Amino acid sequence: MRPFTRLLALAALLALLGPVADAAVTANSIVTAQTPNRGIVQFLQGTDTAGTYKTLYTSGSNGSRCYGMVMNNNDGSATHLVTVQVVNTAVKYGGVALTTVSNAGFANATPPQSLMAPSVWPGLPMDSNGNPYLALASGDTIQATFATALTSTDLINIQVTCVDF
Repeated sequence: MRPFTRLLALAALLALLGPVADAAVTANSIVTAQTPNRGIVQFLQGTDTAGTYKTLYTSGSNGSRCYGMVMNNNDGSATHLVTVQVVNTAVKYGGVALTTVSNAGFANATPPQSLMAPSVWPGLPMDSNGNPYLALASGDTIQATFATALTSTDLINIQVTCVDF
């Protein structure tokens, strides 16, 4: 058989066999955050009572990831112990307690305090950039309280930045 005839026969055979199948394709199954969100809470002198918890954030229906939580306070004469906890089905599970810095976030060169810094809340998981985050299951909340009475016209603010799945 001549080379051209062999090539023609091979092409005819391949045409009869049909197209070559590639490996099976699997759909992308990565889960990404759907909704950027934030939670805020304010404890205000004359309105809020020390020791009473307020809900800072409620997880999305498919869970949430919180990656930043800051606190500021405008009390220049006293500090306050603030506690933040993760709550699941009315049970408070761990968290962080931190004493406020006078005028944190309200005075020049006195920045807000990070509540998720590794030195403040050790043991939180880290993302691929080395930043701590808090994973919340559906129905979880983050709640906060303060321990000592606020003095006249003073307040404590807490803000958390999260994404819901």
